[in-house]
Amino acid sequence: MVLQNDFIELKEHNLWMGFNSENGWLIFDRNLPANKKTSPGSDSYLIKCSDWTFFKDKHYSAPKYNWVIKYLHSLEGENQKNSEEEAFNKLNEYISKKDEMKYEFIKIIHNSYLERKGLSPRSIVKAKRFRESICWGCHSSVDNSFDYECNTCGWIICSSCGACKQGGC
Repeated sequence: MVLQNDFIELKEHNLWMGFNSENGWLIFDRNLPANKKTSPGSDSYLIKCSDWTFFKDKHYSAPKYNWVIKYLHSLEGENQKNSEEEAFNKLNEYISKKDEMKYEFIKIIHNSYLERKGLSPRSIVKAKRFRESICWGCHSSVDNSFDYECNTCGWIICSSCGACKQGGC
């Protein structure tokens, strides 16, 4: 029988894990700046565990997504055991690689911002020297020790809203 304590890593790492028939295992990481300020109907960024890509969704709860414990309880026998093992492996793999995934996350959120402004996607780069500031768009603090910079305008990309230079670069 699957116990909630088996997935204690979720709470410790501020993660939500679930299953969706279309995307398989998914993780919602509340540590990502853009996911800290979510409210009903706002964009949430989920990670598809099958290929470790990010995607946006407005709502990540039931019935569209099944919480890992509830999903595992709906299975029986060997299918439950195999799915539980797969979920544990995916969770541990994400925890070990989430720092290297921030590049992809910031690229996605920045290009989403540019798309909303009617601009084409841009590449991002890691900064050569440390800078910090405040995002003009959402007033979150930005610093290029975590955040990347827009390769076109050179501004630090806000990891909360995706903005670079005011008005877009």
